Amino acid sequence: METITIDELYQTLYKNLGPRHWWPARSTEELICGMILVQNTNYKNVFKSLANLDAATNFGIDALLNLPEAKLQELIMPSGFYKNKSRYLRVVLTEYRNHYHQLAALDTASLRARLRSLPGVGNETADVLLLYVFMRPAFVADSYTRRLFRLIRKQDANYEQLQRAIVPAMHQRIQEAQEFHALLDDYGKLGSDVLDLGNRYRLDV
Repeated sequence: METITIDELYQTLYKNLGPRHWWPARSTEELICGMILVQNTNYKNVFKSLANLDAATNFGIDALLNLPEAKLQELIMPSGFYKNKSRYLRVVLTEYRNHYHQLAALDTASLRARLRSLPGVGNETADVLLLYVFMRPAFVADSYTRRLFRLIRKQDANYEQLQRAIVPAMHQRIQEAQEFHALLDDYGKLGSDVLDLGNRYRLDV
């Protein structure tokens, strides 16, 4: 079994899968909406909600925040958990509109803690926001990623444990960190039919 580093894993995934062109959105507001709405569902359902929001607001942030609560819930209903997600959307969009420059001035650890304090923002959502909205080279240890790293590290780890192990070994610029997240997720969806990493490599961390 061949030993592989984080950088080599990135290069192997990129060579075999190619650029993934994530995150699919035309504006930061649409990005944020997608990041909240994708919680506990799949992006097929999220696309329906995003199309509804686009038609109603064109993703103007004031138009989004001025939607009556019942209307907002109706528009995002395809994503499920629409009552909670409507509240989370309002909080995160308001924070972004009113405090973006103050947030962007924080160091990454402080910014992550601030994001984690918002309702509906757990570890994964905070790291995705860091990665795609605030342009910090974060590592998103979502379920697809944990599953792959369980195979190539030969041990299990929760979100925080995997981050502590992997982040010090990453040497990626923001664009590479974004691509790495997309590659890991898409590999998780495509499975070992594309590339059997689990039987071929052992991760050197």
